[in-house]
Amino acid sequence: MASSENRPAASNETIVPLGSFLFVSAKRKREVLDDISQGSLPSVVYYLMLAFSAGIAAFGLIANSAATVIGAMLVSPLMTPIFGISLALSRGDLALLRPALIAEFGGVALIIAFAFAIGMLPFSLEVTGEMLARTKPTLIDLLVATLAGLAGGLAMIDERTSPMLPGVAIATSLTPPLAASGLSLAFGAYEGAWGAFLLFFANFLAILAVSAAVFVTAGFVTRQELGTRADWVKRFSAAGIGLLAVTALLTRQLVIMIGDWRTRNTI
Repeated sequence: MASSENRPAASNETIVPLGSFLFVSAKRKREVLDDISQGSLPSVVYYLMLAFSAGIAAFGLIANSAATVIGAMLVSPLMTPIFGISLALSRGDLALLRPALIAEFGGVALIIAFAFAIGMLPFSLEVTGEMLARTKPTLIDLLVATLAGLAGGLAMIDERTSPMLPGVAIATSLTPPLAASGLSLAFGAYEGAWGAFLLFFANFLAILAVSAAVFVTAGFVTRQELGTRADWVKRFSAAGIGLLAVTALLTRQLVIMIGDWRTRNTI
């Protein structure tokens, strides 16, 4: 029998309890916090990448090319500032919240404006099927965004699942609906522009809510940072009210869509 001297040395890695499937090591937490902080900065490179993704999305929508639109989703860095806003609200971190908000909504304005400019070009002649698909969101889109937000949060914190992030970026449609909104404004289709923006806003709120739950559950927020229940409600009250309002609007749209389908089926 081998002596204890010949046995391999014990690993210094922390043993993960069976029930702690969201366990994240201290080293991984530092890496994730650094990635989110850097990705939430409104830098020149960030806005350049957004401009590129907006152009790809707009041209893909005009050409009615689903593959090109998917490419725009992969290029867009618009999801990371949402994680930054979520983490900042959970921790009460104003130093992270300010740049994340500027990056996110500055990026939203840039994408809409860039797509609007492309829509004013002479070869942008008509609304395509890819555009129409993003102008009438329903509750189903919100449910998809919720699941994708959960997947994105888990992929962000767990290095074993981080390769899934490109797939999550495809599932959570962020840049294409904003590009569709800008193009619709250029075409004078204001109802379509509102519907496309509503799709983005629903995705934004869903990702914000579920990623906050992931960060808290995984231990990225200490008890002191979490604060009291009143502090938590105060931080997320605007997002919560917005999510309820969007849910009501999208539920109504789903009911209307089902009613129209039943009418056509009866006819």
